[in-house]
Amino acid sequence: MSHGNEHEPCEPTLDACALQDRRDFMRHGLMAVGALIAMGAVPERLAALERTLATGRRVGNELRYPVPTADGATIDRANNLIIARFNGEAIAFVLECPHRGENVRWQANNNRFFCPKHESTFEPNGARIQGKAERGMDRYAIRREGDELVVTTTEKVRSTNAEAWAAAKVSL
Repeated sequence: MSHGNEHEPCEPTLDACALQDRRDFMRHGLMAVGALIAMGAVPERLAALERTLATGRRVGNELRYPVPTADGATIDRANNLIIARFNGEAIAFVLECPHRGENVRWQANNNRFFCPKHESTFEPNGARIQGKAERGMDRYAIRREGDELVVTTTEKVRSTNAEAWAAAKVSL
């Protein structure tokens, strides 16, 4: 029984088999391109996607990263950390949502962080927008040394400590 999108197995020597495989390849390739476009992955955004993953250079209790050249978020999964650059400032966040520890994701098309487990959302500065999280994203102390950002990972700064949380950023 055929369902319309299935095809009979081809003999490798038949030209029709190669044609059918090329058609399948093109159909699947076009679907993948369509999905990228639907997600907003236009060429200028593809460049931003390329820089979303990085690993900091560890020196004792500190991690060192190059200063980002454009606004956006750099995810360091190995060190459970996010470096975000927005409006002339850099902030280092804990990768985990403050609600239940699920890793947050950067949504460039919405200019926000998102926790997929309970749908909490956060502004680029880590402030809570909505969801089950009861506070903003936790930050780390950060400073600039030349062309590097230096993040101290020994203590998380919660948004409930408003003064320390507001200070845990650096002007660029």
